[in-house]
Amino acid sequence: MLRKRRTLREELVFQGRGIHSGKRSSVKVAPNAEGRGLTFSFGTERYGVSEARIEDTKRRTVLIFPGGERVSTAEHLLSAIAGTGIDDADITPEGEEIPILDGSSLPFVEKFASVGFREFDSPYLPHAITTPICVRAGYASVAALPSEALRVTYVIDYPETDIGTEMKDVTVTPDTFAAEIAPARTFCARSEIEHIQKTGLGLGGSIDNVLIVGSDGKPGAGYRVERECAAHKITDILGDIALLGFVPKAHYICIRGGHWLHSRLVDRMRNSIRGGKYQ
Repeated sequence: MLRKRRTLREELVFQGRGIHSGKRSSVKVAPNAEGRGLTFSFGTERYGVSEARIEDTKRRTVLIFPGGERVSTAEHLLSAIAGTGIDDADITPEGEEIPILDGSSLPFVEKFASVGFREFDSPYLPHAITTPICVRAGYASVAALPSEALRVTYVIDYPETDIGTEMKDVTVTPDTFAAEIAPARTFCARSEIEHIQKTGLGLGGSIDNVLIVGSDGKPGAGYRVERECAAHKITDILGDIALLGFVPKAHYICIRGGHWLHSRLVDRMRNSIRGGKYQ
C-alpha cells in the first residue's frame, strides 16, 4: 500500500557548532509545499537539493549550489529526513556547516517526531533501481542493486586501528532507522585525532559529538547501538544519496567506502536517472 507524501507540521531550528570549523551554526527545517521536494534556501534564493554539486568529500560532504552558496556536513540531516520519510521540506542553513549536535541523526529524528508530520492527498511514488549500478576504487566498492525493499549492507575495515572490521545490515524503515541507524555517532580512532586537526578539520569535535575508539578502551565499549561505526556509515550513505532529491529503493552494498565513494555512486545514479534506468 502506497503511503502519502508528507512534510513537517511545524518549523524547527537546530543550533550548535560545526564539527570541522568549530564555529557556531544553525539550520532551519520548515514544511514545504506538496511536490516541491527537498530544497535549500539562502536569502531570496531557493534550490532543489539535486541542484547541488559535490565538491569536497574528505570526511564530509561539501555542497555548492548554482549561486555559489556553500554548505557542508548536511548528510546527517538529509539522512534523518530520508529515514523518517519526509518528502517535502525546506532547509535554511546559517553558517558554513550544519550543526553536528551529538554527532548522530537522532536529535533531528526526535525533533521531527515531536512536532509530527502533515500528509498530503497525493501518494508518494517511490523510485526504484531497475539496473545494477556499481562503483569501485581500489579495495573499496559500492553497489545499488534492484530490491523490493530499501536495504543497506555496510562493511568497514580499519585494520590499523582499534575500530577493526564491522558489518551492519539493515532493511530501512522509519522504525528501523530510528532504532538502529539514527543513534549512531560519527567516529574516529584516537590515533587519528591529531592528524585530522592538523588538516584543519575536526576543530569542533569532542567526546560530546564523536565516538572515539582508542586503545584505552575496548572497541564497542559505550556503543549506543550494535556495531555503531558501521551503523553510522549507513547514516552517511543515505544522507549522500538523498542529494538526488530522494533515496531510490535498492539494496545498497558498500565495502570500505566513504563520502568520496558515495559521491561517485550519486553521480552514476544521476546519469541513470537521465538514462531512464528507474521506475
